[in-house]
Amino acid sequence: MNIKPLAIAMSVLFTGAAAAGEIYKSDANTVELSGWAKGIAVYVDADAGDKQPHVFTDAHLNVKGTHELSEEAKLIGSFAINAGDSVTKENRNAEFADIKLEFDHVGYGNFSFGDTGNSFGAIEKAKQGEGSNLYIIGQGGVDGQGIRYKKTINDLEFSANYETDSDSENEANYAASLNYKAEDFSAAVAYGSDGDEANSLGLAGDVTLGDFTFGAAFISFENAASLKASDSVELTLSSPNDGETYSLAAAYKFESFKVYGSFQYADGDLQGTAVEAQTAYLGLGYDVTDAFKTDFVLQTGSVEQDGDKQDGYGVKFVAKYSF
Repeated sequence: MNIKPLAIAMSVLFTGAAAAGEIYKSDANTVELSGWAKGIAVYVDADAGDKQPHVFTDAHLNVKGTHELSEEAKLIGSFAINAGDSVTKENRNAEFADIKLEFDHVGYGNFSFGDTGNSFGAIEKAKQGEGSNLYIIGQGGVDGQGIRYKKTINDLEFSANYETDSDSENEANYAASLNYKAEDFSAAVAYGSDGDEANSLGLAGDVTLGDFTFGAAFISFENAASLKASDSVELTLSSPNDGETYSLAAAYKFESFKVYGSFQYADGDLQGTAVEAQTAYLGLGYDVTDAFKTDFVLQTGSVEQDGDKQDGYGVKFVAKYSF
């Protein structure tokens, strides 16, 4: 048996040793620790809203335990501790999230329960860096816990999930995807629905050519709950609605620098009114070390509804330490 006390493990994490994430190991059990802390400074100048700069923080700590049942099967339990809302002082308490239990088998595939994530996420291939993304669809208003099955055959992964949320008007949500992943190329198709009037179909792909990476995505939606601009910003949509979103992204990596950008467009009908939205960003990332990265992003965007157009721009600086 090889046991690493927590204090020693934390020291190993911060010195960057090869087994940085492993804090406990026995013959059949392994416990790993990983996470990140992020500082963000944002200035936004928009038709709707103030023009003051904002500074906020975020953090994520993930614990993962693996129990080897046999040479072909293992049981995995994991959870995360996320920082509360740092934009206001109303909620600065850490909270448990991403609680998941998995049964992983070489032949049968992966069965997971809890915060499994949505299979529709397979099409999130047309984004880069720290820019905000407009094209991601929130399907059916459900972001709860559920069950998921994944199986990979050669380079093709099949995923299907079913999730529930008793606090939502739409009590259930499901999605399925096929994701082909080769060394320098991937392509995915995904379908999501709430089992009633909300339906979305997405296609996406990306390719790496030397130091360049390119990605593209398309989503057709009907009665979607929201357009997700970022992890903290979602544009709520009222039903009935329908439309399409498009996204193109590119990145160029050289030495410790990464130049990236994306253009995204949404066109639809919101309760009988034509709506167009678009956003574009250009970013520069610099890897100070393998664990410490910084990003500077300039982003513009506009929304036009019933002849009324509003636009604006934002400047964002991000510093992130990962372990």
